[in-house]
Amino acid sequence: MTPQSIEALMADIEVEDPLNISGLALDGLEARRLMANHFCELDRQLAEHGLDTAARLDIMAAIAAHTMAENLMLHVERLRAADSSEAFRAWMRRHGMG
Repeated sequence: MTPQSIEALMADIEVEDPLNISGLALDGLEARRLMANHFCELDRQLAEHGLDTAARLDIMAAIAAHTMAENLMLHVERLRAADSSEAFRAWMRRHGMG
């Protein structure tokens, strides 16, 4: 695992699910680089504490799932706050929730 390999995988994911970073002081590349470096540093620290690959993977998966749940809640709140409730209903249908 390297920051570069994670950045590349994140870029692949963002083709289908682009990040909305409007209003931030950094661009998509900088955001990917920041998070990829953070993930690799976390993996290094977990390894230094003696966690094996499977345990580190479990922790990384839990972090990713937590972040996805948080992102879902933020996205739903943003859609609810939008002027058009149709946008919210369309998003829910697209994700099998409506």
